[in-house]
Amino acid sequence: MSPSKELSPLESLPQYLLGEIISRVAKSGRNHVRHCFQVSHELAIACKDERVSKELNLKQLAMNPLATVHNYQRLMEKCLQNGNAEAHYIEGVKQYFYHNNTPSGLHHLQASAEGLYEKGIYLYGILMLCRGETDTGKQYLDKLQWVKSTTRSDRCWTNIKLSLQGIHIIMQPSYFQSIRDIKPNKICTLNDMDTRCKKCYYYKQMRKFVNRI
Repeated sequence: MSPSKELSPLESLPQYLLGEIISRVAKSGRNHVRHCFQVSHELAIACKDERVSKELNLKQLAMNPLATVHNYQRLMEKCLQNGNAEAHYIEGVKQYFYHNNTPSGLHHLQASAEGLYEKGIYLYGILMLCRGETDTGKQYLDKLQWVKSTTRSDRCWTNIKLSLQGIHIIMQPSYFQSIRDIKPNKICTLNDMDTRCKKCYYYKQMRKFVNRI
């Protein structure tokens, strides 16, 4: 019988600590976790820790949620089960816009927002505004602190447009009514979409979303 392999100091750590370490690695992407999985039996076990699935970076899939319609089912199920906020965003986009399953889509997008995933916060807030849930919509968009700087919210919208590419989105009648209801007075330059204040910010963000549809 061949002598057993001597474990490195890292591999000798308790599995709970290894799981914590690999969960931090997971924030860099799936490839990094895959490399850890291939290193040794001890690290492979740690890669299966639920914290790894919760923290796993799914950026590439978030940019193209339709890729998960027929692929990555096991990965998505595991990430959703363990509360991965980015996975909830991906599933929310897919359910709400592709499958037209409104309750499921909103459920996942809200879970993403509650998990502090910025694109989930923005998209859930916009949908709430467009569906007439004005106070809720404002509450979520305000979490991105757009009053101080619109950089975060603008970055979210840029990335969300990528997520929606290739999806035929059905316009809901409530969207138009909600925009009319929140339209500010003429003191704001409504066609200047880049200049936004407390009176016109929500209205202009809603218009950007509806114009994208």
